[in-house]
Amino acid sequence: MRSFLLKCSSKIDKASRVTMICLFAAAFIGTVYQVISRFILQSSTMKEMLPMIDFSVFNFTWIEELIRYLFVWTVFLGIGTVYKHKGHARVEILTHYLSEKWRVRLAGLIEVINSALFVFLIVYGLSILTFTSQQISPSLGLNMIWIYGAVVVSSIICFIHSITHLSSLKTKNNGAESEKDQPDSLNIG
Repeated sequence: MRSFLLKCSSKIDKASRVTMICLFAAAFIGTVYQVISRFILQSSTMKEMLPMIDFSVFNFTWIEELIRYLFVWTVFLGIGTVYKHKGHARVEILTHYLSEKWRVRLAGLIEVINSALFVFLIVYGLSILTFTSQQISPSLGLNMIWIYGAVVVSSIICFIHSITHLSSLKTKNNGAESEKDQPDSLNIG
């Protein structure tokens, strides 16, 4: 079961990373296009050089909204990646004073609390999706389920990573207890 969770967690993390890169690249390209179309093509210099061309047709208002939604998805997918690699901010002052046994127990408690938070976000995120299913984005005409779905997807990803962390902690805790039960002459290291 643990190996399945590890593989699943790793594949989800890899897919999230690739998706984040693609979304960020699209947002970057859209931002560069907006800058060029607004500040270069519509500048007074361009109007003087080419007065017969109306460059305002190259300014798409929906790109700003698209960029905003791409960043929303990038951030929420990034939350899962950061959570998997334990890169989020945390207070570790208490753990330095605990024995290894109590560190593992505290880490397990934290993972259980995080798992409960992710289940809460999944459940209430789904209820928000039903509420927002009638909302349409102003410029793109996109159903807002696609935007608010980032919360649910991120929570599911984080929940899978949390369960994987819990299974690793359980294995670590069982290993520490079995070493403790063995005589000292058998302990290596």
